[in-house]
Amino acid sequence: MMGKTWRVRLALITVLLTMLVAVSCSKKAVETDPAAGITAQETMTEETSDDAAATDAALIAEEELMKKEAAAREEARTAFQDTDIYFNYDSSAVQDSDIAILEAKAEWLKENPGVRITVEGHCDDRGTTDYNLALGDRRAARAMAFLESLGVEADRMVTVSYGEERPLDPTASEAAWSKNRRAHFVIR
Repeated sequence: MMGKTWRVRLALITVLLTMLVAVSCSKKAVETDPAAGITAQETMTEETSDDAAATDAALIAEEELMKKEAAAREEARTAFQDTDIYFNYDSSAVQDSDIAILEAKAEWLKENPGVRITVEGHCDDRGTTDYNLALGDRRAARAMAFLESLGVEADRMVTVSYGEERPLDPTASEAAWSKNRRAHFVIR
């Protein structure tokens, strides 16, 4: 009987020692820095939080920059379409005052190679319908040829003449007529 008790005690001691070894080998608690009073876990959390805040700030700044760039592109696109060139009475010659406008349009088109445009030719309401359609066609073709001479590919542009059919100002005055003698540029 004594042998049995001795074996039970030995087994119990073995189990206790095994548990003691297992507990001592388990993951250690995070040690604290007594001088700082901050645990290593808290330090890692703060660093992760700082990194996340910096990443969030960078993403917000990048998003704002992208919004500003998109707004600038849209503004340039609108300016491209809203800026016409004008012609003298019964003329399809590009005026010296409009060369800078056409140069700016050509530069924008070269920076935006996927853009295709329609160059519209317009006239005032003096002259016959057929004459004004032909004059509007010459004005659009002249503006297109000028853009082509500045390096814009011809296959990106088409022309159309509206003659006197789409006036900006329908009144019968020299001021109105001068507004209506124009080439208008439409992004398609």
